[in-house]
Amino acid sequence: MTQTAIITGTSSFVGAHLARAFADAGYAVTATHSRPRDAYDGIRAQRLDFAAQSAGLAQLDVTDGTAVRALTGRVRPTVWVHHAGHAADYASPDYDAAMGRTVNVQPLEAIFAAMAETGGGVIITGSSAEYPPSGDANHEDDSGEPETPYGLSKRAETERARTLAARTGVPTRIGRLYIPFGMLDHPAKLLAQVIAGLRAGTPVDLSPCTQRRDFIGVADVCDGWLAMAHDLGRGGFDIFNICSGEATELRALLLAVADALRADDRLLRFGARPMRPGEPPISFGDNTKARRMLSWTPRALDRALREDLIQPSMSGAPS
Repeated sequence: MTQTAIITGTSSFVGAHLARAFADAGYAVTATHSRPRDAYDGIRAQRLDFAAQSAGLAQLDVTDGTAVRALTGRVRPTVWVHHAGHAADYASPDYDAAMGRTVNVQPLEAIFAAMAETGGGVIITGSSAEYPPSGDANHEDDSGEPETPYGLSKRAETERARTLAARTGVPTRIGRLYIPFGMLDHPAKLLAQVIAGLRAGTPVDLSPCTQRRDFIGVADVCDGWLAMAHDLGRGGFDIFNICSGEATELRALLLAVADALRADDRLLRFGARPMRPGEPPISFGDNTKARRMLSWTPRALDRALREDLIQPSMSGAPS
């Protein structure tokens, strides 16, 4: 029997890749976006075009419970991949927590009720921001309060999903995502700006870039989500860190990008800008559980950079 999937948030970087990956894996995919398709332009329109090469697109307001139930009844998905969410100003203390609750948490009621009728499962995109600050690797069972309003919103989403999974019996997985990179990420993001500067031979002003982060190629993210979809057959509720498991210094990552592009790394002007206030020195996850239970292993960082970021950018694909 054909596996079917609804994937929300397709105009986002990771959402577009998830739609393509599930379709390429043999799922009949309905990929959703919140506004009329002709209302999108720029990178978001490119993402929808990318997803539409393999998946069917559908407009859906995830905050509209009636629309959620109608789409679920029509598609009868075996898996609902819930990637849509409110992430504007996610790193800011001014993040709109009320909007976060409206978009991140409240739609789960209708999603779980609808999926209980189809007998399918749910995968939700969580975040590394759900963990409290720590100098050590984050583990799925770590306790403590997140420090940002966005992190609190995503933690509330996870806990509501846990409650609803127990109440409805819908198999559920949370994939806590760290820092993905690859084709179709926003051109204003740091890696895209660095690549553009290096290819143009223009200097790029940077902070000292001594912070250490957990970077992961988008193809590995998609493989992790597909592995969680397979794991839904085990039933129940579970959380997995989808991450490299390594704390890579940002400076080292950018130098590796310059080397892969055969560009002059002196164009990278480290220290030309100050560090962002409140920037934590280290953040990374432990992926042992995902490796063991999902039989999922991310590629080495240099290979992921080459395959997901450098080669697409050099071939002219949007990055």
